[in-house]
Amino acid sequence: MHFKGLSVLSVALALPNIALSKPSCENNLEWPWYEPDGRSAAAHGIDKWCNNIAPSRFNAEQEVKICLEVDHEVKNLNLWFKNTNKHKADLSIDYCKSLLKKIVDSCLGAGYDNTNSGWYGR
Repeated sequence: MHFKGLSVLSVALALPNIALSKPSCENNLEWPWYEPDGRSAAAHGIDKWCNNIAPSRFNAEQEVKICLEVDHEVKNLNLWFKNTNKHKADLSIDYCKSLLKKIVDSCLGAGYDNTNSGWYGR
């Protein structure tokens, strides 16, 4: 069985610059989030994952990865993020969801957002 993987990303602490920052999108040949049903499938996967991992406290330099199967033509949604702080940091469910969904809404395929202090995701 062959799965296509996509990188989608990012999580950060609630900072005022979140409204101003914009995810970086990667140019690739696959655009799974072009159609509304693709974005909807990704959003559903993000909801489930964020509900499972947050709220939680991440240790300094701690990273979390998962490959989720979603109900869409491209079956895999790869999520990864890392607390790049030198100290522990808290992640809320709502913030987790808003940052990851912002990438799906901004990018047709893979994307990342490292504009938020202390977090890097891909």
